[in-house]
Amino acid sequence: MKIPTEATLRRIIAFVATVGIGVATYITIAESGGGAPACVAGGGGCQTVAESSYSELLGVNVAIFGIAGYVLILLTAFFANDTARFGGFALALGGFGFSVYLTYLEIWKIEAICQWCVGSAVLMTILFLLNAMRLIGYAGTDAAPPPPSPSSGPPKADASELPAA
Repeated sequence: MKIPTEATLRRIIAFVATVGIGVATYITIAESGGGAPACVAGGGGCQTVAESSYSELLGVNVAIFGIAGYVLILLTAFFANDTARFGGFALALGGFGFSVYLTYLEIWKIEAICQWCVGSAVLMTILFLLNAMRLIGYAGTDAAPPPPSPSSGPPKADASELPAA
């Protein structure tokens, strides 16, 4: 299997991270009003999860941590260097691990599933896989400078370099 170019991976990572920011922001806004995100397929799972003691960490809504994670992953997509590749991978790995933990809590402790939380976990899993592919496929490579645009043509001579007439 041939992996996509790094530029393509970076674009996909940026898109998925932006969707993640939207999902986590929706969860945050819905819960900040004292309610819960609306369950798209019905049921009360989102309400049950939002009202649980696990919906906050150190007094902060866990969706805020999601927003921060998605924003930081989005920022790594703007750079083509090893620091950004490793940073994106490390952030996505942490987000993936946290999502696994939160999903465990939903299933075994809270005994309810929030569809928006599952959606966020799926997005973070995708980001983990994309960032792993990016790190493995492009670590140690430097981004090449963009080629000169064809409309720019050859460099122009300075008037002092032109032969006298």
